[in-house]
Amino acid sequence: MRGFPRELLAVAPHAFQTPPPALWFLAASPTTLAPVSARQIPPHLCLLLPVLLLALLAWQLNFLCDDAYISFRYTRNLVEGLGLGYNPGSVPPVEGYSNFLWVLAMAPFEALGLDLGTSSRLLSAVSGLALCAWVTAHARQRFELDSLGTLLTGLFFASLPCSALWSTSGLATMPAALLLFGVYERLLGDPTRPRPVAAGIFGVFAVLMRADGFVWVGLLLFGAGLYWLWEQRAAELGRGLLVCASIVGAATLAHFAWRYSYYGDWLPNTARAKAGFSVHRLGRGFDYLMQWWLSVPAAALVMLLALRPMGRPWRAALCVSLCMALGAQAYALFVGGDFMPFGRFLVASMPFVTLLFAGHWKRWGMGPRAGALAFGMGAALVLSNALACFDINLVPESVRSKYHFRLSAPSWQSERTMRDNMAYRTADWTVLGKALARFTDENDSIVLAGIGAIGYFSRVKIHDVYGLISPEVIAATEPLERATPGHDRMVNMEFFKNQRPTLAGAYFAGINAPLSYNLPIGWEQSSLSQLVRIERHPLPADDVFAPGTELRLLVYKR
Repeated sequence: MRGFPRELLAVAPHAFQTPPPALWFLAASPTTLAPVSARQIPPHLCLLLPVLLLALLAWQLNFLCDDAYISFRYTRNLVEGLGLGYNPGSVPPVEGYSNFLWVLAMAPFEALGLDLGTSSRLLSAVSGLALCAWVTAHARQRFELDSLGTLLTGLFFASLPCSALWSTSGLATMPAALLLFGVYERLLGDPTRPRPVAAGIFGVFAVLMRADGFVWVGLLLFGAGLYWLWEQRAAELGRGLLVCASIVGAATLAHFAWRYSYYGDWLPNTARAKAGFSVHRLGRGFDYLMQWWLSVPAAALVMLLALRPMGRPWRAALCVSLCMALGAQAYALFVGGDFMPFGRFLVASMPFVTLLFAGHWKRWGMGPRAGALAFGMGAALVLSNALACFDINLVPESVRSKYHFRLSAPSWQSERTMRDNMAYRTADWTVLGKALARFTDENDSIVLAGIGAIGYFSRVKIHDVYGLISPEVIAATEPLERATPGHDRMVNMEFFKNQRPTLAGAYFAGINAPLSYNLPIGWEQSSLSQLVRIERHPLPADDVFAPGTELRLLVYKR
């Protein structure tokens, strides 16, 4: 077996110095492994190897998203008896999160004094590994795959960059994907014997896990309904669809009613801050999809090939899978994409893209010669996925950079670079939040753009320039024509001056650095500079703060 190409390691800035065994397997020559009999691969390895590959890639891409700390602050306030609000005492409270069930799921960890950054990533990783094993096992049973087809199907899912990246992050992305797949598997795992009550329960949890969960469950039920029509209205499946839809619909209405009674709004404030339709958003959503397709071309190819009809025994799986895959693309296009890396808005559809991959294997993987060709194609797709995790891309940067959808950023970034920058910002803002906690108290408030880790660790009242927890921003602004997804509304620091915040900002500087350090060019001539004074607070040199560093606060003059 040939080893992992050294020339690729030389240009992979984030790659392992010694590739894990799973990648050795992927890098092997198709002509070397294709003749191997499927019976020579033990069944348990067909599940274990994909899970192992996903664990290795998730460890490599492990990061904590700053937005996760927004939910963590809601969780802490809930556990401390302050209610489900971001700024305690706000009347009415503001729903600045989009993952109700995730906020509740973190509460036991918070009550036990465990670190939510670690706990959330572990729970997300367990969800990702469970989803990988479940999708692989279902594909084997549903498509009657041989061992080699089962193994490649599992490796395809595990090698997807979004599967690896979003198995951590601290967000509810992967748990939501697991619950959504549970709806499908219970309802259509065996179309002749649907289990609608179990599917409905999974659907309820999926709806509560993500604010847009009802959209995803509705899309899945729509695909199941198409299959029901295709199969001439099979009575058993029709009753199952009705029962499942009724359970999920009742839970969705109940949650909307609770939201209105508690927050005074039918929609979470995050949806009002980020959502909205415009031609500009459609264009940005198109660039978002193009960036995804060019960064992970294997997934795009699998979807394209699935447009060709397949055999009747597998219509249920393939009909719903294609509906979910295309529906996810349409959803991302409509909302204008997402600023986070590796297609976060497409993660829930990846188990279904993987089932499409399994369908292709079933179509082309039979027979000695056909099997060798199918193996070569499948292994190439898996390898291209895995290499994308290390920023080694089949499509050159000169092509990918044409689809720049993060319009607020000064320049285009690859998806892997964006992940690294987000991890760095979370670490930096965590330290800044801890520094603020030393020199502020419960009477202080600050105007900020990044409200996650800074808000969680400092505990001060936050005024958010993007409006996620500040509804007045939404009422006073129109969506920007050119903006990074999720940052469509924005006000300047002076917008909140009538609410009399105590701080207009905070930043680090060296003790001997001039006052102008880290301030915008032309600061002295800006109107804000006339409203604030700069306070300097030296920080101790310890395991949190770098030696010779001070915290500088922009304090409003009174």
